[in-house]
Amino acid sequence: MKIFITAIFALCFISSVQATEVAVVDFRSALLQSNIGQEAAKEPKQKVAEMDARLKKEQEDLEASANNLKRDELTLSQDEFKKRRAELAETQNKIRAMAANMQRQAKELEQQLIQSLTPKGEAALKSLIEERKLDLVLNRQLSLYATGASDITDELVKRINKDN
Repeated sequence: MKIFITAIFALCFISSVQATEVAVVDFRSALLQSNIGQEAAKEPKQKVAEMDARLKKEQEDLEASANNLKRDELTLSQDEFKKRRAELAETQNKIRAMAANMQRQAKELEQQLIQSLTPKGEAALKSLIEERKLDLVLNRQLSLYATGASDITDELVKRINKDN
């Protein structure tokens, strides 16, 4: 009886001790580094660059206006100086709002890009999971520690490129 109980315990213990294949991946990065991601990102990058150039021009104009006001400060009447300073502050607030709006638009463009690429990336990841017989795949940013061998981001980029 003792041997029988020991055998059952050993079988239960052996079946519970299985190797778990775990990998980490930076899915977003893999999508953006892939060929289809690079191609799809061209238009959003151009839009962001245009918005950035427009913002820089507005900031340069504001700086020039501030320098002009500083230069003319002693020659302007107090009322005119206050008026121009208020206009300058209003312009500065508009530029801040413009910058915030542009950041929001850039983030939305990136989210749309990721969303459009996700199905292809998921298909490539699923095939990689099946091929490597992975039990668990974690987002790289959520893991505290992972060896380089457990990071499959580069493999995922190659698989996306191969499949598309």
